[in-house]
Amino acid sequence: MIPSTTAIARRVTDAVQTSVLAVVSWLRAEDVEDDRGSDSSEKAFMVILAIALGAAVTTAAVAFVASKTALFQ
Repeated sequence: MIPSTTAIARRVTDAVQTSVLAVVSWLRAEDVEDDRGSDSSEKAFMVILAIALGAAVTTAAVAFVASKTALFQ
Protein backbone atom coordinates (compact mmCIF):
# COMPACT_ATOMS: atom_id res chain seq x y z
CA MET A 1 0.00 0.00 0.00
CA ILE A 2 1.37 3.38 -1.00
CA PRO A 3 1.03 6.09 1.67
CA SER A 4 -1.06 9.09 0.70
CA THR A 5 0.40 12.53 0.08
CA THR A 6 -1.16 13.77 3.31
CA ALA A 7 0.54 11.05 5.34
CA ILE A 8 3.89 11.80 3.74
CA ALA A 9 3.46 15.53 4.35
CA ARG A 10 2.56 14.85 7.99
CA ARG A 11 5.69 12.72 8.45
CA VAL A 12 7.90 15.37 6.89
CA THR A 13 6.30 18.08 9.04
CA ASP A 14 6.79 16.00 12.18
CA ALA A 15 10.42 15.34 11.31
CA VAL A 16 11.11 19.03 10.68
CA GLN A 17 9.40 20.06 13.92
CA THR A 18 11.34 17.45 15.90
CA SER A 19 14.61 18.61 14.38
CA VAL A 20 13.87 22.26 15.10
CA LEU A 21 12.90 21.50 18.69
CA ALA A 22 16.08 19.47 19.18
CA VAL A 23 18.26 22.29 17.87
CA VAL A 24 16.46 24.93 19.94
CA SER A 25 16.73 22.88 23.13
CA TRP A 26 20.42 22.24 22.39
CA LEU A 27 21.02 25.98 21.90
CA ARG A 28 19.17 26.85 25.11
CA ALA A 29 21.37 24.41 27.06
CA GLU A 30 24.45 26.54 26.46
CA ASP A 31 23.71 28.86 29.40
CA VAL A 32 22.32 26.62 32.09
CA GLU A 33 21.21 28.65 35.10
CA ASP A 34 19.59 25.95 37.22
CA ASP A 35 21.89 23.06 38.05
CA ARG A 36 19.67 20.77 40.06
CA GLY A 37 21.85 17.75 39.25
CA SER A 38 24.58 18.86 41.63
CA ASP A 39 22.56 18.09 44.76
CA SER A 40 24.36 15.30 46.60
CA SER A 41 21.14 13.72 47.88
CA GLU A 42 19.83 13.49 44.34
CA LYS A 43 23.07 11.89 43.17
CA ALA A 44 22.92 9.41 46.06
CA PHE A 45 19.33 8.54 45.15
CA MET A 46 20.35 7.90 41.53
CA VAL A 47 23.21 5.64 42.64
CA ILE A 48 20.88 3.65 44.91
CA LEU A 49 18.33 3.44 42.09
CA ALA A 50 20.98 2.20 39.66
CA ILE A 51 22.18 -0.46 42.11
CA ALA A 52 18.61 -1.63 42.74
CA LEU A 53 17.87 -1.77 39.02
CA GLY A 54 21.09 -3.70 38.39
CA ALA A 55 20.22 -6.17 41.13
CA ALA A 56 16.72 -6.66 39.70
CA VAL A 57 18.06 -7.27 36.19
CA THR A 58 20.70 -9.69 37.51
CA THR A 59 18.09 -11.60 39.53
CA ALA A 60 15.81 -11.86 36.50
CA ALA A 61 18.67 -13.07 34.31
CA VAL A 62 19.73 -15.71 36.84
CA ALA A 63 16.14 -16.92 37.20
CA PHE A 64 15.75 -17.09 33.42
CA VAL A 65 18.97 -19.06 32.95
CA ALA A 66 18.08 -21.38 35.82
CA SER A 67 14.65 -22.09 34.33
CA LYS A 68 16.13 -22.82 30.90
CA THR A 69 18.86 -25.12 32.25
CA ALA A 70 16.27 -26.96 34.37
CA LEU A 71 14.55 -28.00 31.13
CA PHE A 72 17.61 -30.01 30.09
CA GLN A 73 18.16 -31.87 33.36
